[in-house]
Amino acid sequence: MNKEKYLEKLSYYLSERSFDQFEIDDIIEDYQLMIDEALENGVLEDELEDHLGSPREIVNQLRKTIVFKRVKSNKLVALSPFISIIIFFGLGFSMGLWHPGWVVFFLIPISGILSSRKRSKLKAFVELMPFVALAVFLFVGIVFKVWRPTWVVFLLIPASHILETKDEYRVWSFLAFITIPIIYVLSFYFFPFRLNWLILLILFFPASYSGVVSVRINGLRQRGMERYFVFIIFLVIITYVILGSIFHIWHPLWLIFLLIPVSSILLSSNHMKQKFSFVAISPFVAVTLFVLFGELFSGYYWSWLFFLIIPMAGILKS
Repeated sequence: MNKEKYLEKLSYYLSERSFDQFEIDDIIEDYQLMIDEALENGVLEDELEDHLGSPREIVNQLRKTIVFKRVKSNKLVALSPFISIIIFFGLGFSMGLWHPGWVVFFLIPISGILSSRKRSKLKAFVELMPFVALAVFLFVGIVFKVWRPTWVVFLLIPASHILETKDEYRVWSFLAFITIPIIYVLSFYFFPFRLNWLILLILFFPASYSGVVSVRINGLRQRGMERYFVFIIFLVIITYVILGSIFHIWHPLWLIFLLIPVSSILLSSNHMKQKFSFVAISPFVAVTLFVLFGELFSGYYWSWLFFLIIPMAGILKS
């Protein structure tokens, strides 16, 4: 493993473990000096991992030695599951709002994101965007019955992620992800034509070249798989638009968007020749079953039990 790939893996695992950016920069700088010194002393690049240790092991060790300050808001994080359950059952039993009352469970990950001082404001904004987009989509769809073209709000997720990339064209890519959906919405209402959704296919180009879709296997970016993954994303979007237009089932058809993270997990496992792990996809299975049984059988008041699949899968695996 050469120096660049070693540092790339180290940076990835540090970011994955929620190290602050200034900590990552300091650690990478220290290891750059250590690698340069090792190379000067005759260590070959292919021997770096044996000489310094694997990036994953280094990060695990750093997690044990670097102590992050705990803040009072962590109490809110610990309490958020109980607060969410109380609100969910309160809305369900008193007002019959099992759906969309289940969105209160978003408080759990949101409280974790907001309470962490290790995240920059930009990173927190990016991590919050999926919950914001889904909340807006469900609110507009349920209250105003406008599922289409409200679904384009999900494009705010990759748009926000573009701001985090280091691509030199990220500003133009970000503007494309904001401008093109606006043009689509305007054409939908003021200049409607049957295939106006084809306008959104233009986003394939900024998505492919801006780094908004980043596929990593074992910490290393797999550029060869990224365009294939972009194809999967746009295939899901096209399927959603076509089936939604024909059968008018925008909700709960939006569940097919969960195929994107699921396909990423399956492709990564296949690439690394790992056994299929149900634990990794159990959250997506639980959400799908929860919504489908809630809609088909008006059973939101009991379909929340499907979320127990997640801890059960973890227990069975261990």
